[in-house]
This record gives sequence, structure tokens and C-alpha cells, in this order.
Amino acid sequence: MSQVPAELSTPVVPAIPEAEAIDLRLRLFDVFTEATTQMLATTKLHERLLLALEAIVAGFGYQQTAIAMINEREGILRIRATLGFESEAVARVELPLDSSASCVRVVHEGRPIWISLKDDEQSCALFGKMEWKQDILALPMFGVPEMWQKREAESSLKPRLDERHWSLAPASCLGVLYIGAQKEAVDSASLRFLTRFADRVGIVASSAIQQERLISTVNKLQRERQWVESIMKSVADPIVLTDLDNQILLQNRRAEELFSGSKDAGEGKRRALKMNDLLFSAYLSSAAVSSSQVIQRDITLVDPLEGSDIHFEVISTPALNARGERLGLVSIFRDVTDLREANEELARNFTKLQQAESEARRERDRLDLIIENVGHPVVVCDASGNFLLFNHRAELLFQQEDAFKPSASSAIRANSVKLTSFISALASASETDRQAEIELIDPESGEALPMEITAGEVLDAKGQVTAVVSILHDLSEIRELERRRVEQQLFESEKLAAVGRLAASIAHEVNNPLEAIKNSLYLMQTGKDSEKNARFLEIARKETERVSHIIRQMLGFARRSGEVGWVDINQLLEETLVLLEKKLRQTGIRVVIELDTQLPRVRARADQLRQVFLNLLLNAQQAIEGVGEIRVATSQFTQSLQPSIMVQISDSGVGISPDDLTRIFEPFYSTRRKGTGLGLWVTQDIVRQHGGRIEVSSEKRRGTTFSIMLIVDSPLLEEEEKK
Repeated sequence: MSQVPAELSTPVVPAIPEAEAIDLRLRLFDVFTEATTQMLATTKLHERLLLALEAIVAGFGYQQTAIAMINEREGILRIRATLGFESEAVARVELPLDSSASCVRVVHEGRPIWISLKDDEQSCALFGKMEWKQDILALPMFGVPEMWQKREAESSLKPRLDERHWSLAPASCLGVLYIGAQKEAVDSASLRFLTRFADRVGIVASSAIQQERLISTVNKLQRERQWVESIMKSVADPIVLTDLDNQILLQNRRAEELFSGSKDAGEGKRRALKMNDLLFSAYLSSAAVSSSQVIQRDITLVDPLEGSDIHFEVISTPALNARGERLGLVSIFRDVTDLREANEELARNFTKLQQAESEARRERDRLDLIIENVGHPVVVCDASGNFLLFNHRAELLFQQEDAFKPSASSAIRANSVKLTSFISALASASETDRQAEIELIDPESGEALPMEITAGEVLDAKGQVTAVVSILHDLSEIRELERRRVEQQLFESEKLAAVGRLAASIAHEVNNPLEAIKNSLYLMQTGKDSEKNARFLEIARKETERVSHIIRQMLGFARRSGEVGWVDINQLLEETLVLLEKKLRQTGIRVVIELDTQLPRVRARADQLRQVFLNLLLNAQQAIEGVGEIRVATSQFTQSLQPSIMVQISDSGVGISPDDLTRIFEPFYSTRRKGTGLGLWVTQDIVRQHGGRIEVSSEKRRGTTFSIMLIVDSPLLEEEEKK
């Protein structure tokens, strides 16, 4: 505590009789005691400071007084409470701690200082709008350090009133008590009393500050407990936290079903819960004497609902504090009932037991290996969309520390904005779970990543959203597999169409002579020598019928496939382009889409037209060497008084030579080394089956354009559908 300097304690006022002095000192002591009692009655720092100022004004008779508290983080003295000032700006006065002014020097010197604003220009400038009417007595306020509060304060009472009433450990300065007074009117006794009062205010303020910090710490611990409870409730396996006395401190919902029940539970359920509690207590007792850090044992509990045995594998880990001292035990239960029943079943046969055990171990190792190596980006955000937690896969997309490239930083920012927008939309919706598709950007390669995102809200006990967990699944591989499947389907359909055409040709060529043979045999059978040749003629007729049957089967390859319906050509083109989107982007090909939004639907076979568009787009992509452009356009027109549509697919590739242009629709003719020569032949055949036509225009090194004209309601398909 500070001691009163000799130069400040010299009384300059006339001496008063000893009896009056004693009464004055007793009255001041009563003020001192009453002010201390009132300050301790409230827990708020601001109220304690105001009560101290009111005691100075009412008990000591001073008109102006203020208290400034030290803010170590900002390095300032901030005025926290005042009395006797009219301006509201007084509360915003801040005094820098590195100033040499007397109003600040009192903190560093730790003793009372008189300040005359007329002579001290620095203090006058710092106080600003605080209009002091008299000189200022600055008294340092000392608080008990936090480390000292952990011990028991030793105090010793003194018999004399003019001495200190306590003796504490060295304290730290918390702030300054400023009192407006005439220096000549303050005697040494009053100065000592004011100094003791400032010390007492410092101690009371120190306790209020520490109490506020304690309340803040308690609130923080309560929030962390809610987080732990939310995480535990989201786990399907039972989780239990016990103390050193084997008492349950915390458990998730599944554990409550095994160890805790409602008051209105039946007799059977209460017995099962009591049995589980005894079994778990025995397990905890054996785990307490174990020397290993991680304890893994089996335990059998009773199902409170069905009454059957449940076999668990319990993994327990000690819970430690910051000093490494053991506080309790965290136990996780894994249901192994099915595995136990399988082991009991296999125990009847030693050979089968060994085989099954070996297979089970291999399957378990394989499953663990798969789980360890398969991961999806997982992001945890708060209710406002601020990121809280990432896994490694998510960090690559949303929080790369080594993203030095501007493009990578831009991609990460774009990904964060898209995810935050999705979570904000989830917060405004009524459901707590949502699934959608979003497109992110790979920060390393700059490629687009189609993602399926599944997000769910984590609610606290009051139903408030505490976090949003989002899991993203990469759809790139799925899209690529779908594209390959459609390409393979197109290739198979081309081969099937070729076989069908070949079968139709063979059937047509062979069926005619067979019919002639059948007629000749019939005539021979009905002739005069029919009795003699009847047996041989009958054999020849049956064999001829068998060949005809085989030919009819071959004709089945050439039949039309697919159902006829009304097809949206624009939608069919967009679906086909989605399959080729990644492949075109990787090869640097830009796709320009010009679709007529008023395009009517067309009666057609959707699967066959999809093959046509996919074949033409693949040909266009293969014709472009390096960077290029593919243009897809639709329009409508009228031909022969019939509403029709046109689909044009153009590329900026190498083009087709005039010689090849006349033969590209021939079967088995291809300009590529590995081509089948069936794609354009099948394409032309499908278009003709729909009553349409296909045209091509091309210039060498300038590109190629395929134009498909289709009638909206083709009479060919209508007649075929009737048949």
C-alpha cells in the first residue's frame, strides 16, 4: 500500500480541539465503514465505484470526484465514474499510461500527488472537457493480486484509529481516485484517511473485477459443456464420463437408455437399469486398478426394453486436467452382440471357428483400411455461417494456408461464399436438414468440382442452432462414369444396329430362295408320286421351316427400339452436354448454346435421339485439335405445311474433305484409324426413322456443321406406333 509522503501530510489548517477531532475522525470512520458495506452489497464494478464517489461527496464534503481504471490491453487510464461534472463527454476521457503528466504519474509512483491544472499543462490537456473547479488530489488505488487471493490474507488489527487496519501483501495499482479540493484545506489526518479510503476502494474494485472474470469463465465453461453434450448426443454408441468415485457426470442419449430411466418406468425396466449400473460399477472398479492408459474390455448389459443381453466392447481413456492429473474416465461402448452370437455359434465346430475367425479378421482389417482411406470434406459452422472446424479434405477447398497463387486464393474465397450462402439459406428454411448440389473450384487446378452437399443443424437443449455440419461428396467421378456408360451404350447400339442390318440383309437374301424351295416341296408333296416321296419331302419341309425360324430370329435385330413419346429437344441436348462437360473443359473446348426457348416438343424416341446428339458431339470434340469451340443451336420452321424443328451442331475442327464428305454416311466407313464407321450411318438411319433428314456442310480447316431437321409430329412414327 502507498504511504503518505511527508510533504503532503503537513497540516496547514488551524488546529481544532481534540474532542472535535475525535468526533470528526469517528464520523469519517462511520462513513468509511458504511461506504464499504454498501459497495460490498453489489457485485457490479460500476455500482461500487459510484457508491465510493457518493461517499466522498456526502461524507467528506468534496464536490467533484472521479475514478479512472487502468486498461492494460490498451495502455490507458479510462474514466469509469464521476460526480460533480455536467458534461457527458467526461465518461469518454482516456489518459495514456506512457504520459509524464502528474495525473498519470501517480500510477507509476504509487503515492498521492497534488495536481494544479494552472501549472500542469499536460494534465489539463489530458483531462480535456473535465472542468475541475479546484486543485486535484490524485490517490492511487491498489487491489490485491490474483496470486495473493489464492492464499489466506493475514490481517492484524491496530489499536489506534490513525493507523492502517490491515496488513496485506504487496498489491498492484488498479486505478486512480481524483478528488477536487483546496490543498490548504486538507490536513494530514484527512489525507491519510482519504488514502486509506482509496486503498479500500481499490480492494473492493479488485474483487468486483475478479468476480466479473469468474462469471465470464463460468459462462464459457457452460458453453463448452453444451458443445460436448451436443457432440456426444450425435454419436450412436453409448458414451459415459465418470469421476474418480465412479459417479456418472455426463452421458449421451444411448447411455441414458442403458443406465438412467424415467420415474414412471416399469418394474422390469428399473431392475434392468439397476443391474446395468452394478455391472458398470464393477467394470469401473477393475479399470481403476489397471496400469494401462487405454482400457479395452468386454461387458454384458441388459436391454431395458427387451430384457435380452447386449454385449459391448468398452474402450476407456482417463480424463486429465491441465496438470496431467486424472479427473475421471471416458468410456465408449461398441455393440458387439451380433459378433458374440456368431462366435458362440462357431464355437461348436473348431475347424469352422478357425476359418470364420480368420475371415472375420480379414474383413475387419479390410473395413478399417477402407474407412481410414475414404474421406469426404466435412465443414462445421456456427449459426451465422462462420467456419469453426474443417477436416483435411475441406481445408484444401476452404482454408489453404499456403495459397500463394492469386487464383488459388480467389477460388478459396469463392468456395467459402458459396458454402456460406447455402448455410444461410438453410437457416432461413424450416427444415433442419438439407441436400443440394453446388459447384466449387479446385484451388490447385482451377477446375470446377460438382459437389453434393448434405447439411444438418446441431441444436442445444433449448432447440437453438449451435452449429451446422456439412458433408460434401464429389460428383465428378459419377458424372464421368455416366458419360462413359452412355458412350459405351452408344457404341453397343451401333454394333447392334450393324448386326441388325446385316441380319436383315442375310434374311432378305436367304428367305427368297427358301420360299421357292418350300413351294417346290409343297408341289412335289401334292403330286402323283407323293406317296413314294412323302417321307423325304416331309423331312425337307421341316428343315426348311427350321431355317425360316432362324432367319425370323435374325430379323429381330433390325427392329426398332424405344418407346415413342413427346420429347423436349432442348432438355435432351442439355442432359447430353452435362455428360461431356468435364471432358470438353479438360480439352479446352468452349461450348456455345443457342436454344430456342419456344421450341415445341417432338414426337420421337428419346433414347435414339440422345444417341444421335451424343455421337455428333463426340465427333465434334474429336475433330478439334487443341482449343476450339462447339456451337449447339435449335430453331423452328415449317416444311411442306408441317411444323418442324432444326438442330445444328457446329465445330471449329479440321473439317471434312470433299471426297470423305460423300461417303461419311456409308456403313463401316471411317476417317479415323480406330473408328467403327457405324456412328454416322446409325445417326442417319435414326433420323430417317423419325421422318427427318440430316445434312452436313464442311470446309477443310474451317469446321463442320451437321443440321438435323425433324417434323414435330411425324406420320411415320404415328403409323409405326399403330402397328
